[in-house]
Amino acid sequence: MRIESTVDSQPSTDESDEEAREKVIVRSNGVVTYVGKDLANQFWKFGLLGRDFHYRLFGRQTGGRALWATTSEDGDPAVPSFGHASRIYNVIDSRQMYLQALLSQALRTLGHLEEAENSIHFSYEMVALSHATARELGYQLAPGSEEAAKPFVEVSGRKGLGVKIDDLLDLLTDKASAEVARRNPEFSDEERRRVAAQIAVAAIRYFMLKFSRGKLIVFDIEEALSFEGETGPYLQYAVVRANNIFHKLQEREGLTEADVVRRLDATRADELGESIEPMKDADLHSLWALVLEASRLDEIVDQVVRTLEFSVLAKFAFGLAQTFNAFYHRSSILNEEDVDRKLWRAAGVAYVRAELTRALDLMGIEVPSRM
Repeated sequence: MRIESTVDSQPSTDESDEEAREKVIVRSNGVVTYVGKDLANQFWKFGLLGRDFHYRLFGRQTGGRALWATTSEDGDPAVPSFGHASRIYNVIDSRQMYLQALLSQALRTLGHLEEAENSIHFSYEMVALSHATARELGYQLAPGSEEAAKPFVEVSGRKGLGVKIDDLLDLLTDKASAEVARRNPEFSDEERRRVAAQIAVAAIRYFMLKFSRGKLIVFDIEEALSFEGETGPYLQYAVVRANNIFHKLQEREGLTEADVVRRLDATRADELGESIEPMKDADLHSLWALVLEASRLDEIVDQVVRTLEFSVLAKFAFGLAQTFNAFYHRSSILNEEDVDRKLWRAAGVAYVRAELTRALDLMGIEVPSRM
């Protein structure tokens, strides 16, 4: 086999170093390699390839947004424009660092310096499975084998160990459905399944986001689905709990969130001051701490965008949910007899609910109506 083209044109006096940098793009028999296809794809994303695919309508999402797929047949003339990106984030694990560097080098070599700088490798460490999860997904490792001796099961397409997201979602939805049915026996089958699917998605998304990009992720179904601890369902439950407070306020007193906020102008200002009894002062400090923590969301999002470290958002959301739950158990709202104090606490819960819901939405997590 001979190299038809390489993406590194810099001379080297070290033969082994030069060999390590070179990569076959097109084989001598005309077959394009994996690297060559990735190069073409990267150029297409920037609109630099000079060619395009044909597209067909694949389906529509719940909100009506169209999903398109490539096709070898004549394409739909109504297709929107794809490609021509100004910045590209390739989300792929750290084992592909060298290949991703080649993509940038190819762009530089051909004079596309700005596009090379805007080719971002969003790398992360390897994702593996716990042994229990691997067994639930149908993988049986030979006793005494090298794989069985490891503390986790490495997912590898080359070894035939792959996980389809549909299969994983179905398994988690079935498990979540049983828990939802236990907690809410009055749910219809349709409602139970819908809530279970929302919980399953939250379990996967949060588990994948809560680890920093440099850490190995060992996915475990039972851990991800837990309603307690650092999980997606725990965060969902915090918002559901806040929603329940307002449902009961409306049922018992006819108060909506808008009513609570509107009445704050006429509520005693000293309720937020220091001229109250010491026992209640601690409660108000908890309220201030809760609201202050929730107000950091925009700052957190800015940090995530700058560092591309999504675990910062996940950790923030978990911390906020913990702070809210501590406040909930410490400071009564529904049974608080002092009307002014009840209004301030309810207003604080409304703000935290809004910010925590925003944080979950940024992670692609929906809030179920009930859990």
